[in-house]
Amino acid sequence: MATGTQEQRFDDRPQDGQNSQDNQTNSETNSNIDYTELKYRDPANAGTAKMAKGIGMFSIALGLAEVLAPARMGELIGVSNKYRAFLPILGMREIAHGIGIMSQTKPTESVWSRVVGDAIDLAFLGAAFAGTENNKRRLAGAPAAVLGVTALDIMCASALSKQQWSDADGNMTAPTTLGQSSARQTA
Repeated sequence: MATGTQEQRFDDRPQDGQNSQDNQTNSETNSNIDYTELKYRDPANAGTAKMAKGIGMFSIALGLAEVLAPARMGELIGVSNKYRAFLPILGMREIAHGIGIMSQTKPTESVWSRVVGDAIDLAFLGAAFAGTENNKRRLAGAPAAVLGVTALDIMCASALSKQQWSDADGNMTAPTTLGQSSARQTA
């Protein structure tokens, strides 16, 4: 393992053994590159991408809880065994939404589909609220939680719909080398 460091030069001045014509060629090549982009991508896009990934992870975790422990989840939200039978199906839908969000760079459609899933969850909770065998006090908190998550989903989906980036732009949370000295010339 080398312990020394090499000095790297990234300026346009001629170095020893380099003529000014080679330097002119490098300058012409570099002038075609837009160096105005910051080190990191647009903060609004990166923030929205992080929010979407957080929603995706939440969706997967909630779905796993509904699939693996429907009795416990049903008890937590106050629904009877009759309604608990639907929780694994709702959980699989949540997992599918989460996988869709996590697998895309710009998951606009996946987040909007999650909003539709929230509407399904609210309809399920409304039907459960109409049932006489459910714990109404516990059940009252569940729609409030779903409405809170729905608001986040709508905010994220709206932001994704407005932003001008696509899957072709790559990972929006990763740094880019565009505009960095290391991208200008090879050492």
